[in-house]
Amino acid sequence: MALEKANPAKKAPKWGFGFFEKSHSWMSFALVVGCALSIVYLLQSMVVNRNNCMSFNPLPSIIAESAPSNISSEHKLGSSPPQARINPKGTELSRIVFAIAGAARNWPVRKEYIRIWYNSAKNVRAIMWFDEKVNGTWEKDAPPFRISEDISRFPISRGKLAVTRIARIVSETFRLGLPDVDWFIMGDDDTFFFPGNVAKVLAKYDPTRMWYIGSNSESQSQDVSHSFNMAFGGGGFAISYVLAEALAKMQDSCLLRYSRLWGSDERVYACMSELGVSLTHELGFHQMDIVGNAMGLLAAHPQAPLVSLHHIDWIDPIFPNFNRHKSLHHLLQAAKVESSSLFQQSICYADGQNWSISVSWGYVVQAYKWFVPPRELESPLLTFRTIKRRSDRSEFRLNVREIPNDLCLLPTLYYMQSVTGPSNQTEGLLESVYMREVNPKRAACDKRMHPLNLVQRIRVLKEPVADSWFQAPRRSCCSVKAWGNDTVELRLLACREGETLTSNLH
Repeated sequence: MALEKANPAKKAPKWGFGFFEKSHSWMSFALVVGCALSIVYLLQSMVVNRNNCMSFNPLPSIIAESAPSNISSEHKLGSSPPQARINPKGTELSRIVFAIAGAARNWPVRKEYIRIWYNSAKNVRAIMWFDEKVNGTWEKDAPPFRISEDISRFPISRGKLAVTRIARIVSETFRLGLPDVDWFIMGDDDTFFFPGNVAKVLAKYDPTRMWYIGSNSESQSQDVSHSFNMAFGGGGFAISYVLAEALAKMQDSCLLRYSRLWGSDERVYACMSELGVSLTHELGFHQMDIVGNAMGLLAAHPQAPLVSLHHIDWIDPIFPNFNRHKSLHHLLQAAKVESSSLFQQSICYADGQNWSISVSWGYVVQAYKWFVPPRELESPLLTFRTIKRRSDRSEFRLNVREIPNDLCLLPTLYYMQSVTGPSNQTEGLLESVYMREVNPKRAACDKRMHPLNLVQRIRVLKEPVADSWFQAPRRSCCSVKAWGNDTVELRLLACREGETLTSNLH
């Protein structure tokens, strides 16, 4: 594009009265004067108000000073609820209601599981929901029960009508109008809960917001068949009060659209999707879609409080020398001392790279006479199978380690005998004692396992869990303090600056 020809320069006009008389109107003169006065006024205002601006006090933190949640049954769905104070030591257990799905015919064989966990802590609130009245006298130490509403109006497309009944249990519990409730926990009559840990896990969440919290199945095929985004009901799931309120208002119409779905938990998930609420995963909820010996899975528990165990009847007793009920009572001995540490894994190395020791606190110690890196010890030993009796690694949604053909390559196991709280004798540490499992099949391995074959008892001293662990969990660092003829003593402490699980290998 060609440039325009430049015009010759013009002589600039002289500024004065003559300028306005000859070149511009008096209106232009007035405009210039007005602008000048405005600038002067603005500068003066800035100087006068400068001190006020510098002494401005910021607003106090609303979140830090807000009161704990106190949600009434009249809370409006569309209103903006107040911000709750999150207590790092755990929300109040008394503000959590467990809604348990049961069947009258199953109560005689399932009631003991319920009674054990229901009476394991103070202020546990739970309601059993049955399809019909239970025969016989109701036990005083069992939760109160209710009979579910008539559901004959709902269609039967796939599965049984009971699936719809169970899917509505949280909504029915909400409509009871119970006072002082922040959370509802859904579970089955063969779900074993650890109430103290439930409270600690939920302490991270604001109950005045919509939360749907749980976990998937360990079985890949189960997750594929149902959903990877669904909380499996047997493992239990948590629903905040405001979400339960929203669910109760729309669930019946929602369920009419999903009669083709197989499970009650799958139908609950469908309604959650309609409400626009996604699953928040918490690793302590365990669906336990496995059979056989669960030791390998439980001994490599993730770094999260143990919340629930499902399908207790499907797995072997947790402790090999006890039946299922006795095993649960025994496990609760550790939970009553410190439930947060239960099943938490720590890893030790001794004598250079000759010994690898995995401690699942309150449960079992595994000892290997060779170096096993932490990334492998964190993976469960495949002592179990899926509910379809399969044990291929691809069947599970987690990394697993195959069982070796040589029995001598299996770890030596020490199961928990006792747990005691901190004392002066233990320097304020938790004490747990583990005794060697007698396994005649591995008698021929004793020479290869020397000197571990002489060790009958492992004593573990552990620091109590700090509040910070719930926000950013880290394994304890472990050291071997003493190795006697028949006893080994381990110490589990918070890792020091620069310390790792393998620091003593160098």
